[in-house]
Amino acid sequence: MKNFLVLSLFLFSVSVFGQATIDFETVGQDYTWTIFSNSTSGPEALSVVDNPNATGINTSAKCLKYVVNPAGDPWSGFYGQGHGSFTLDANNSMITMMVYKDVISPVNLKLEPPAVDHKVPNTLINQWEKLTFDYSSAIGTTVATITLIPDFPDPRTGGSVNYMDNIEFIHTPVPVELASFTAVAVKNGVKLEWTTATETNNKGFEIQRSLDSKVYSTIGFVNGKGSTTARQQYNYVDAQTTSGKYFYRLRQVDFDGTSKYSQVIAAGEMAPTAFELSQNFPNPFNPVTSIKYAIANAQQVTLKVFNILGTEVAVLVNEKKEAGTYNVNFSSVNLASGTYIYRLQAGAFVQTKKMVILK
Repeated sequence: MKNFLVLSLFLFSVSVFGQATIDFETVGQDYTWTIFSNSTSGPEALSVVDNPNATGINTSAKCLKYVVNPAGDPWSGFYGQGHGSFTLDANNSMITMMVYKDVISPVNLKLEPPAVDHKVPNTLINQWEKLTFDYSSAIGTTVATITLIPDFPDPRTGGSVNYMDNIEFIHTPVPVELASFTAVAVKNGVKLEWTTATETNNKGFEIQRSLDSKVYSTIGFVNGKGSTTARQQYNYVDAQTTSGKYFYRLRQVDFDGTSKYSQVIAAGEMAPTAFELSQNFPNPFNPVTSIKYAIANAQQVTLKVFNILGTEVAVLVNEKKEAGTYNVNFSSVNLASGTYIYRLQAGAFVQTKKMVILK
């Protein structure tokens, strides 16, 4: 971060920093926040204001408003210090924040230490939305500073108006662990298939489609299994397609109305002409990585993970697959740090690669 333009003001929270909720409304402890990289130091950039839409998921009377100057850096934001430090643990490492923005762009909530960017994009414009920032991989770290960069496009092409509220330091179990999500062109459209490893309070999945990977519309809904620790498989055929490329994502919805989006996948491209196993990403990783592979024609496919001694530790795929490109998520929650081997076998094709778990 650079070009600091310092403005200190006092906001309020209901509790000690990092332990419950910063709501920007209730009189309590004073918090000093300092603007940086915004090409202005005026008080109009950061202020407590009336809630622009006090209905739905956020009925608070007040919230925080941050106006990003069009000439500001992509990392324009503000940070808070002087509230004392706290240590991340299992009870405060999942951080949620309400946002209300006039643009769709990454929101970065950065705790320092560990000083690692956690960017989560909003998906709605001029509506309140709850974003979740997962700091569980940093459990044990003592935090001294919270930094907020509410609009982080790179490069910046314009300014923005951003409202934030109710930053909660809690532990929220992930309602659904998505193990895989694929889209393959078939005779009558595009077939979507996804698998969950566990489900908690899962009402179901909205299937959303886009032509440009930016604007999505809901085309269907598949009921979930509620709460279960058994592996579940789902599918949906989008028959309303022609030629061209389509983008898909899932919006998983809980019975209490909270939701979470899957990764975006594409379909409608030419089928691959060769078998291929790609390097997992990210690598090293903790706790989840993605493995991409391509199948040139219909084959029985297995994708397995082995430890360095050759002992099988996970079976990610074991079924017949049509020609196409697939992505599979692999979770290392129950595995120790170290080097592992993953192997793809599709008919006579066999390929292996290494990956590293770093905890």
